[in-house]
Amino acid sequence: MFTDHSDIDPRFPPRRLVYAQLLVRNEYGDVLLSTDDPRDEKAWDLLTCRALKDEVPHEVARRAGFCEVSLDVDTLTLLVVDAVSAGDDRVEALWFVFDGRTRTGDDLDSLPRPGEIEDNLRFEQPEGIEVCCPDSHLRIARALDRLIDPFAPVYLTNGHPPA
Repeated sequence: MFTDHSDIDPRFPPRRLVYAQLLVRNEYGDVLLSTDDPRDEKAWDLLTCRALKDEVPHEVARRAGFCEVSLDVDTLTLLVVDAVSAGDDRVEALWFVFDGRTRTGDDLDSLPRPGEIEDNLRFEQPEGIEVCCPDSHLRIARALDRLIDPFAPVYLTNGHPPA
């Protein structure tokens, strides 16, 4: 039933990366996405940062919002935690998704209008997330579910609630 880990030295546990993402929405419910390559339709994702040594996930999410779009997020609500297992091209990781809340007014002045790409940012309707974010669309969908249903699963494994 459980994997045999007798070959692992407890003094040197496996390395697991920690990421935090910020789910920011506009007044229409569109989700803010960012990228390093706006021409690659599949390179878009939530505002994301990797944790530094001894940095707690909610501070990483705050840094993602501030560094990428100058959003100062005072209060964060955890939406989901996704434990992603190691694969051929990825390292084992924990992904924390926090609610960056719906933005209105002055916060939106520095962000693109719906349908526009500006400074590697864009808003995407929730139903378009699967195309833009193939590696994380399940995590984002579960986070959006949590906004509507507070009893939706918080803990995920590779984007799905554990069996």
